[in-house]
Amino acid sequence: MKALLTGAAVLMLAACNKPHAPAAPVRPATPPPPVAVVQPAAAVNPVIAIQTFTCAGGATLQAGYPDKDTAVVIWKDHAYPLKMAPAGSGVRYTGYGLQWWSKTITRGSIATLKEGEDIAIDPGVECFAPEPGAVLPPAPGTPGGLPDDKTLLSEAPYTPTSAQGAANVVQSYYALIGQRMSADAAKLRGDGVPENLAPYATYQAQVGAPGPIQGAAGSLFVDVPVVTYGRLASGQPFRKSGKVVLRRINDVPGSTASQRQWRIERIELK
Repeated sequence: MKALLTGAAVLMLAACNKPHAPAAPVRPATPPPPVAVVQPAAAVNPVIAIQTFTCAGGATLQAGYPDKDTAVVIWKDHAYPLKMAPAGSGVRYTGYGLQWWSKTITRGSIATLKEGEDIAIDPGVECFAPEPGAVLPPAPGTPGGLPDDKTLLSEAPYTPTSAQGAANVVQSYYALIGQRMSADAAKLRGDGVPENLAPYATYQAQVGAPGPIQGAAGSLFVDVPVVTYGRLASGQPFRKSGKVVLRRINDVPGSTASQRQWRIERIELK
């Protein structure tokens, strides 16, 4: 009996001392997907760029745009932060008694804005900036330029039959030429002949103040100084200066409304 108990004890001890089977390897947990790092959005404001404008009278104006609603205008050695205001065309900024009206990227006007005015009554001063690589006209008062720096075409109110009305016809004519709309421009000519634009890659004009109205044999005439400039199709710059002569029939019985409108009689450039 004792032998049996001893044998059983040996078996139980052997079972207790039997090495355990190795545990199954623990697989590492699947790493979570990487968290996307959201970068801050880029600024929506435009890059600050300073443009230098030359204004009628020889003054210089600088304009920069730190954001889409602000223009910082340096005028007469003072910097003015102006805010955007409603405008029918172009972009208008006001503040500190000033109005900067940007008509295009290279043209604007600076005017005095009086208290109580939404839009300046003051016609202001026209300012121009060169386009990159653009051909510039000779400066007013220099050889080949307009007679002096005070004869840029005014934008004050005028009547169509006045000398200013004649100058406006010239301005409209060259605006159409600049857009290569020579057929439409020809309607402003007395002969109705379109200008040949094939030799030109770009064509611009600077129009001066008109001379006095002169009368001759039932017709009225006005001389308007003009400078044309741009690039030829070959890439070479060109500049011409001279005058545009306009004619209309005097207000006499029997004349038609069309005859009483200013038309370009001839263009004398060199």
